Amino acid sequence: STQSTWGSQNKVLIMESDPKVVVEDKETHEKLIKYLEDNKVEYKGLEHAPTKTSEESALVRGVPLASGAKAMLLKDGKTDLFLLAVFSASRKMSWKLIRSLLNSKKLGMASEEEVWKLTKCVTGAVPPFGSLFGLQTYVDKSLTEQGETINFNAGLRTYSVTNMRVEDYLRIEKPNVCEFTE
Repeated sequence: STQSTWGSQNKVLIMESDPKVVVEDKETHEKLIKYLEDNKVEYKGLEHAPTKTSEESALVRGVPLASGAKAMLLKDGKTDLFLLAVFSASRKMSWKLIRSLLNSKKLGMASEEEVWKLTKCVTGAVPPFGSLFGLQTYVDKSLTEQGETINFNAGLRTYSVTNMRVEDYLRIEKPNVCEFTE
């Protein structure tokens, strides 16, 4: 079971399956929801038990794994620049392909601390909108080709945006669509 309580801005999650205390911040969630509403994007919101993996998220949402928009914050170790890589949760990122695409041999995952500092999200809760954080977004075509809608965590591990049209996502985020998964 899970206990959760809201403070003024933060939500504290205590998951019995993982005794580590996780503190979430509502700021990014609220910013994202306002952004979607300002851009007249239709979606369904879903509050749910905290999820840590794409598989858990798909299960709680009742949607195919492929429709999950997995967002990973990446860092170029040479330039210290960050970017957001977004792809279908049913795929795996190819480090060889993305490093080649971005011409960066030192590209890797951002640390949990860097993710929090840049996004105010815990890992697994980052939404697929690099623009919210002043970052460039790269989307693998696996996400745009898996179906008409996408689903994703909306800045919190306890809230998902579901049934958002891929077309709307591409219209408001304007990501670089390319290939970097296998």
